[in-house]
Amino acid sequence: MRGYAVHLLFHLLAIAAGAACGVAGWLWWFGGDPSSLRLAIGALVVGIIVLVLEALYIRAEQPPAPPRSRPRPQQPQRPRERTRPDLEPVAAPSSDTLLQPSPDAGKAIDQETKTSALDALNELGRSTNPPGRQN
Repeated sequence: MRGYAVHLLFHLLAIAAGAACGVAGWLWWFGGDPSSLRLAIGALVVGIIVLVLEALYIRAEQPPAPPRSRPRPQQPQRPRERTRPDLEPVAAPSSDTLLQPSPDAGKAIDQETKTSALDALNELGRSTNPPGRQN
């Protein structure tokens, strides 16, 4: 950070002004001295001025923001279509391409596969249930 010493100086000045305001305020509150009240108010004003100067210094130290482009005028948007448009048909694959068989060929699952799957599920159900408990 460039100018860190100046930044630190602003902080130290604000701390000193705050301490002076606190001491003068304590003297006025407990001592009843009217000049201490004016000193406390003066220290408070000096502290506020130091903080404002610090903010101005930080703002001046930052590089300028890039220029903003003019916003484009908003064009009314048409509602989006819910589905994709139909695609053009494609050519059939060449004869040397391997194709996966259609699920309708042979009505998918044969009876032996169904029976063995049911037997496996039944056996699994018996092994997970404690004895005497039924599904």
